[in-house]
Amino acid sequence: MFFVISKVLYFLIMPFTWVAFLLLGAVFFKRKRKRLLIYTAITFFLFSNPFIANKVMSVWEMPSQTYDAVSDDYDVGIILGGTIKFYHGPLQRPLYGRNSDRFLSTVELYKRNKIKKILISGGSGKLMRPEEREAVLLFETLKQLGVAADDIILENESRSTHENAKYTTEILKRDYPNGKFLLITSAFHMRRSLMCFKKQDLSVAPFPVDQRSGEDIYTPDKTIIPDAENFIKWTTVIHEWIGIIAYKIVGYI
Repeated sequence: MFFVISKVLYFLIMPFTWVAFLLLGAVFFKRKRKRLLIYTAITFFLFSNPFIANKVMSVWEMPSQTYDAVSDDYDVGIILGGTIKFYHGPLQRPLYGRNSDRFLSTVELYKRNKIKKILISGGSGKLMRPEEREAVLLFETLKQLGVAADDIILENESRSTHENAKYTTEILKRDYPNGKFLLITSAFHMRRSLMCFKKQDLSVAPFPVDQRSGEDIYTPDKTIIPDAENFIKWTTVIHEWIGIIAYKIVGYI
């Protein structure tokens, strides 16, 4: 039930949804139309502004590090799911989404001998395609990229960050009781992920990737010109904020 509710909530927390509701309100409530249109304009400006979105994201994201800064003695690198949008049947391959840097950085760490093995944590996070288990799809891709099959560990039951941590911890405590682990996920997602693993009493070192923020650039397109891309940045951050609150309420962190 929590999984289903989280998917519905994700739609409701999108700033674009708020703009749409305000516009609908202006259409149906004529007496409040002027006020609602003003609220719509303010909301649109706030959440489409590139400078504001970049500042918020840069504060929220955990700082990243270079590959060379990682020590060479991690037994397992843990990659959290969320890199695949869906499996494209006619093309017979998965299509990758915005979080694909999680996957690419993990391969790079393995190639540089920073991690000895790769644990892929990810079942199906989709309501309509529960049979598409991301860990299974990534397993095949990893092998094609030269990762030895014996160096890949699968956890293909999890559907959320909480379950990522729970099921991964069960595997690692059983098979690597004294191991050192590197957690690889998006910089915006790392805070909640670390909280979940701490709740499971598993010590992991963070390696944030997939940075969405960048340096401040004071040109018109980066300061005042609206960009729909920034709605996505805000949705990402708000999703993490709400996720942390919800996880605290239900005892996941």
